[in-house]
Amino acid sequence: MLLAVPIGAFGSILALTLLPKLSNNVYAQIGLITLIGLAAKNAILIVEFAKERVDKGMDVVQATLQAVRLRLRPIIMTSLAFILGVVPLMIATGAASVSRRTIGWTVFGACWPQHPLLYLLCRYYMC
Repeated sequence: MLLAVPIGAFGSILALTLLPKLSNNVYAQIGLITLIGLAAKNAILIVEFAKERVDKGMDVVQATLQAVRLRLRPIIMTSLAFILGVVPLMIATGAASVSRRTIGWTVFGACWPQHPLLYLLCRYYMC
């Protein structure tokens, strides 16, 4: 979870760099704040479930692994819905399309490396 925000920020900056018509403006920064919010929400869900189990007397490591097992699927589903939800922003046309594209590509660029890495790391540590 600690790597989610830096990897997402790297992905969004990479997306803005590779797309020459987009720049790092206020809309890109709004997209980065959205990314931080999504990563924090995912971390809070796992920590909340782990804390409930630790309060019941379970070991911290076992409680965390169990929380990841229980919450991984909903986190992945929410994240995929979020990623697919910004696709209309990425392909926007017409008035104010540059601002919509900037937000869409910033968020998409942040999420595409972040969520597969989350899934792979969780699967690696759960086995």
